[in-house]
Formats: sequence, C-alpha cells, structure tokens
Amino acid sequence: MWIDTHCHLDAPEFDADRDAVVARARAAGVDMLVLPAVAVSNFDTVRELAHRHLLSYALGIHPLCVDEANEADLDTLAAALKAHAGDPRLVAVGEIGLDHFVPGLDREKQERFYWAQLKLARAAGLPVLLHVRRSADAVLKGLRRF
Repeated sequence: MWIDTHCHLDAPEFDADRDAVVARARAAGVDMLVLPAVAVSNFDTVRELAHRHLLSYALGIHPLCVDEANEADLDTLAAALKAHAGDPRLVAVGEIGLDHFVPGLDREKQERFYWAQLKLARAAGLPVLLHVRRSADAVLKGLRRF
C-alpha cells in the first residue's frame, strides 16, 4: 500500500485538474493521500476535499504561516480537532514543525506554535505531520518533550 502523507491538493495550482491528479495517483498505486492544512483558512477546504475524494486530512498551522497567525488560531485549531474528533478521515495534526531555512521568520513564535500543536495532537490522540528544514534538533527536542 502506498500512502502520500503530504499532498497539498488544495493549492490553487490544482484547480484546473484536481480530479485528474487524484485519478493518476490512484492509477499509479497510491492508495491514500493525506491533505495537510497550513493555516486556519484552509481547514474546511482540506476536510471537504478529503471527503469528496475519499482521502484523509490533517489540521495544523504550518511554520511558514505562523508569522501571519495569531494566538486565537490555536484555539480555532483546538476547536476544529474537537469538532471533527469522530471523523475517520482526520488522521493527524499537521502540517506543523519548524523552519530554520527561510530567513527572517520568527523562530520563537514558530517554537511556541509547534509546542502548542504538539500538545493539541497529544490531547487528541493524533500523530503529527512534520515540516523540518534545518531544524531537526529543535523538532526532536519538541517531540521528546511531548
């Protein structure tokens, strides 16, 4: 069984041929695609796409989106995880993590959001989908902590 654990099928680049992309993946033997959210603004989109195409999804705030996020977004994530706790298509919290590759990102805020989302994942009993760029030690520290 092949599973694509990281497919941003909700991105606008797929608007023209999203159905065909899913069909090609299945024809190539990919049994499941997991659609990770990147911000609260796309929580509903990834959930709806997952249900429409019989896929899976994850809810989280991507480290590249943390600078634009606010603390209330963590409450929105917690509420969404609770609201959809019985949804068999919700399989993880993600895409979360740390990005130390892109210059100018607020690393302290990324770390706060990463740790908060790890706590939410643990409380929800869900695994996490991680984004790790030049941050492996810090990401592992968070995993060990939680």
